[in-house]
Amino acid sequence: MARNVTSLLRMLLLLVLISGTGSASSRACTTAVISGKATADGRPLLWKNRDTSNIHNEVVLFKEGPLRAIAVVNAGSRKSAFMGVNEAGFCLENSLSKDLGTPGKKSGMGNGRFIKHALETCETVEDFRKLLDETNKTGRRTVSNFGVIDARGGAALFETGPDSYTMFDVNDPRTAPNGYIVRSNFATTAQGLPALPEQRHLGKIYSAERYSQACSRLEQQRGTGITVEYLLRNLTRDLSNQQGTPHPGTVNGTKGKLPEIIQTANTISRSTTVSAAVFHGVKPGENPGLTTMWTILGNPSFSLAVPCWVDMKQVADPLEDRKGAELGEIAISLRAWSKSAEGDGIDTQALPGIWEDLWRTEDKILKLTHAFQTSRRQHGYSQGAVTRFHQKMAALAMQAMQQELQEMKQAAIDLPAPPPPRFAPVKKTIVIP
Repeated sequence: MARNVTSLLRMLLLLVLISGTGSASSRACTTAVISGKATADGRPLLWKNRDTSNIHNEVVLFKEGPLRAIAVVNAGSRKSAFMGVNEAGFCLENSLSKDLGTPGKKSGMGNGRFIKHALETCETVEDFRKLLDETNKTGRRTVSNFGVIDARGGAALFETGPDSYTMFDVNDPRTAPNGYIVRSNFATTAQGLPALPEQRHLGKIYSAERYSQACSRLEQQRGTGITVEYLLRNLTRDLSNQQGTPHPGTVNGTKGKLPEIIQTANTISRSTTVSAAVFHGVKPGENPGLTTMWTILGNPSFSLAVPCWVDMKQVADPLEDRKGAELGEIAISLRAWSKSAEGDGIDTQALPGIWEDLWRTEDKILKLTHAFQTSRRQHGYSQGAVTRFHQKMAALAMQAMQQELQEMKQAAIDLPAPPPPRFAPVKKTIVIP
């Protein structure tokens, strides 16, 4: 893959800018809850792009609670979770919504701990609603839009403050006439807006652009049915301008040359996006263990998706490490080398080559997983077989990511290298000297 990366290798505050200080804009997420009524196969979907200053993420299995669960967490943390699924097929994620806060000091679980607790105790959307009722009385420190799907066809969004919540049933056509609800970092109840606000309602509300872009991308696919593939490719990696129009050369844009720099303050795939997940649920009556958590560690524009299941024996090595999962650490390096000089955008020169390479592998993973899941529904597979398949898909992803990093290194061999990211202990083949 030939690419000119001269302008990418700027001696600047690469990782300093990535790490940041935890500003409000860095703790941002974009999410959607999608009813089976709006999907191509009748199974509900749940999606989240995670934006945070905690750039090192990993996937972990929680085995100690009443319900076994698998989730994306901050590397090295086992007390909180930020998106996951349990053995009952109950899936949960959140987007921060500070406008749901109330005056006074609060006690109880915050967003991440509440998600972990719910994953370990709830089986259905109704169970989650009951948990909220209980903790309305005891108290929480939650300010979140929680997205939920379950194995019985349930799909809902909860705008949740410290001692109150509002539920939006995504299966109810009066609440979600198009079969989905999108949220970014505002709550409609806090802003006095309808459940599905239009752009004209939003004014200068923070994250309104990402909300509108996600709605637009989903609406474009509604006629043929929303799919896992569409969410992974067209939502997690959406790069649009402030007016909501995808940049030329990007996944949703017109054909043409990418702009030299893409500013990411208002894009869905942002310079602060550290991971993403798409949950592919099951139809009522299907085995809840078939629920898939498609996980992207690292910025989605520089990484690829790997399927995970709660009934695996263990998480594949490239996805789990207390100092940062290897696959995500490579994505951090690729993103660092492509960070714009001012730090809040992406230098696009390397993107076409990266996308061509990585998405080819991701397409293969998607195809193999579709066949695997079809066979599982028909014949069932052991926990060992599921684990081996997951490990095989993780190995394919890791091989592609290692190759990408090696090519970036080779292209830059005669140029000054930027400060290296803090890798977890990794294979020698992916360390930049």
